[in-house]
Amino acid sequence: MTAARAAPWTRVTTDALLLGGVHLLVDAASLFVIFFDVSRGAGDAGSILTLVVLYNSLAFGGQIPAGLVADRWRCYPAMGVVGAVAVSAALLLAAASPLVGVVAVGIGNAMFHVGAGAHVLRASGDRATESGVFVGPGALGVAAGIALGFHGVPARLPLAALVLVCAPLVALAARDRGRQVALPRVRGGALALAALAAGLLLASVFVRSLGGGTVAGAWRGVSEPVMIGLAVAACGGKMFGGFLADRVGWGTSSGLALLVSAPLISLLVNDATFALVGMLVFQLTMPVTLKAMHHLLPSRPGLAFGIPCGALLLGALPGLLGYGGVISAWPRVLGLTLVSAALVVAGLALVARLGGSVGPGRELALRLYSRGSISAGS
Repeated sequence: MTAARAAPWTRVTTDALLLGGVHLLVDAASLFVIFFDVSRGAGDAGSILTLVVLYNSLAFGGQIPAGLVADRWRCYPAMGVVGAVAVSAALLLAAASPLVGVVAVGIGNAMFHVGAGAHVLRASGDRATESGVFVGPGALGVAAGIALGFHGVPARLPLAALVLVCAPLVALAARDRGRQVALPRVRGGALALAALAAGLLLASVFVRSLGGGTVAGAWRGVSEPVMIGLAVAACGGKMFGGFLADRVGWGTSSGLALLVSAPLISLLVNDATFALVGMLVFQLTMPVTLKAMHHLLPSRPGLAFGIPCGALLLGALPGLLGYGGVISAWPRVLGLTLVSAALVVAGLALVARLGGSVGPGRELALRLYSRGSISAGS
């Protein structure tokens, strides 16, 4: 990707931050259900594992069908609001039945992410900044939900009330449809190139997810302060990643981030300082991947948001099912991260060829548009 001027803070960025705050609450509520209700009420270890896998399958994998529905009916704010309300209700349902609570919170989580995330993608034009501002706070919510649930803090009603009260903010943030920015839509002979670019980007997400869980795994159950620090680092990396990418270029920032993080999250992961820095740098690529997928699917922002989350789920499944030790050896993590770097750079290079760039690269999109290779999409 070509470099662009530093992205300013705009009204769209403020809306993305507002949605990021709701994102924090939704993820905190979701993980509270897992670590409070499931861990206490699901019975044996096998039942707990089943419900945890079910939650992740619904919350992450469920974003693909949710994206299809949202794109079909163009109901992004409504889906986000309904999803948040479902998460609030799930907190109450989980007290009586962990299974019902997990199903409700998983579906609600997926709907919220797609509804709010698709709005952010549509409103942000060709910038990655807003994607990072929205996604980042979720890492803090995950950490808060785990901590509250693990320590048995009676936070059910306060969390349910906060999520319910904040749910309408999703519609409020999307109030001005005039700020939706159209992106060029790929068509004709460029479709094969777009499919290849999408495959490379999704493969990068999958590989990154496969190896990335080892950072938290190295400290899980060892040091709670470091685990909290890792959540803060993940949040900071995602939020700063979009700003950095829009300043120096998407390919440059993403490739360098993964190359720099590779030794930190593999060879040096057992040192707290290196682990924290590694997590922050490792997460810089997430907003770029999301926005690049939107460039490839400009008329399907819900699907563009949901598909990478499906790839994240596939990469995380070995760890969820107890096979993380097979991957966690440092040579494998190092190799996976380097492969992910190569895949994301290659994928972003193809996106740039299709006009999905920032700054000066936008000129390429206009040239393709004038030749009829792409057409305007929203």
